[in-house]
Amino acid sequence: MERALSSEVDAILDRATALLRAGEAVGVPTETVYGLAADATNPAAVARLFERKRRACSHPISLLCASATMAFGLLTDLPESAVRLAERFWPGPLTMILRKRPEAVLDLLTAGLPFVGVRVPDHPLTLALLERFGRPLATSSANRSGHISPTTATAVRHEFGEEISLVLDGGPCRVGVESTVISLAFPRPLLVRQGGVPREFLEEEIGSLACEADHGRPQPPLGRLRRPYALRTPLILIQAPGEVPLSERKEAGLLAWGPCQDGFAIACSLSSSSQLEEAAANLFGRLRELDESGVSRIYAMLAPDHGLGRAINERLQKAAEVSASLRVRG
Repeated sequence: MERALSSEVDAILDRATALLRAGEAVGVPTETVYGLAADATNPAAVARLFERKRRACSHPISLLCASATMAFGLLTDLPESAVRLAERFWPGPLTMILRKRPEAVLDLLTAGLPFVGVRVPDHPLTLALLERFGRPLATSSANRSGHISPTTATAVRHEFGEEISLVLDGGPCRVGVESTVISLAFPRPLLVRQGGVPREFLEEEIGSLACEADHGRPQPPLGRLRRPYALRTPLILIQAPGEVPLSERKEAGLLAWGPCQDGFAIACSLSSSSQLEEAAANLFGRLRELDESGVSRIYAMLAPDHGLGRAINERLQKAAEVSASLRVRG
């Protein structure tokens, strides 16, 4: 049942629905990051989505659904654990990889694999669009492959310009990091990517999760941070600002955990009050600000290694690894 909407929002949703039905991509807000969405049942629209993202077709794209009913209709061999997780965490920042019904999901979306990632987002505007459109949306973060994920509509427009006809502006993303990805395609659940639902919460519901090394077989590539964020500015991880020599601070930026420190060319705090939820919501925006500031390098403090802190640190560590490899090659 569609939600009650203002006439202005109703008109915008009508336009978004028309664009999707015409095979166009639309920028959509979610609680995690902004997504670039296309009709998941239209092969040409999905192909253009890969092209706009500059994403290899060997990297699957997940689906946003209006409800668990819509999501589960795309699947087969549904385990009871998936139902339990959906009841607790949907709508919300959890993507589940499960076995697809071949006739229900395009092979192009899944790189020919028998699995697909599905999620019900927790954002009223995108849920209303999904209900109105009536079909799942193939959705990936609204950035070029390897760039920083956007958490505002402005960042999406900056990334794609006139290539996208419409970006639904739902305000800043509440969670600010991508969804947690869990694979339920094999007997033991596998945590594929840290994200908006902390690992501890999942294990409360379905027991301990395996790491990828625990499975003696290839895993579905969906959701891995296979091509992490390639910042233009070198990123170096630190535990405390005191590790940075005073002589280097005037040309460097600091991504702080807690209160900022003086002496840096620019300093941004993920959360001045050391709140993990606030830090996650600020992560990509702060990284983008520092990367575009013109500093010679960025020093980033790691967050506490629990809850959302793990998702924050995973993304910082991947970005630092890419930065280090680029410096070596350079």
